[in-house]
Amino acid sequence: MSYKIVKNKDILHKKTEPVSTIQEGEEIAKKLIEALDTLSHGIGLSAIQIGIPKAVSIVRVRKDNPPIILMNPTIVEASKEKLIFTEGCLSLPGKLTNTVRSLKVTVSTLNHANPLSFGPDTDPITQESVGKDLGLLESICIQHETDHTNGVLMIDEGIRFVPTVEKKVKHGRNDKVMVEKSGETQYIKYKKALELVEQGWKIL
Repeated sequence: MSYKIVKNKDILHKKTEPVSTIQEGEEIAKKLIEALDTLSHGIGLSAIQIGIPKAVSIVRVRKDNPPIILMNPTIVEASKEKLIFTEGCLSLPGKLTNTVRSLKVTVSTLNHANPLSFGPDTDPITQESVGKDLGLLESICIQHETDHTNGVLMIDEGIRFVPTVEKKVKHGRNDKVMVEKSGETQYIKYKKALELVEQGWKIL
């Protein structure tokens, strides 16, 4: 069966309804897996994206593993440590957006007895590891797909990264922040970032 990916933002911005049973969620998840299998790319998909306004999503970052099925997902914990990440979306073809995401999240779902935790496989996160870390990608995708169930898109205010000329944020000396200079970024402790500022780096 072929599925058409919904691109209408008015539809995508509507909060979805929770599923009543795991069986209902499984039936929808099966359709999502079939839809994702027909696409040449994509690591996550939500029911609203194939026209089903229900709170079910799948995430398949690790190709050798079964997809993670999320029914009525709610992020119950998110790390204060964040990063800027370039995301795409099947419902917004050809568009890439820099977003601000938590490194780690814990999500509660109908179909899992205990909350699921996601986060980077490597520590510390570096410019080189960002694009290769499947755990980090999984965490970001979980946030992206959970947003879909709440009618939120990566281009929306509060999700997309908006650079500011002056950004007054209170950081502890050991909090990690992203710094940038000439297109190069580093994810380091704030006390180290202050030293780099004197060398022309900018705290994002």
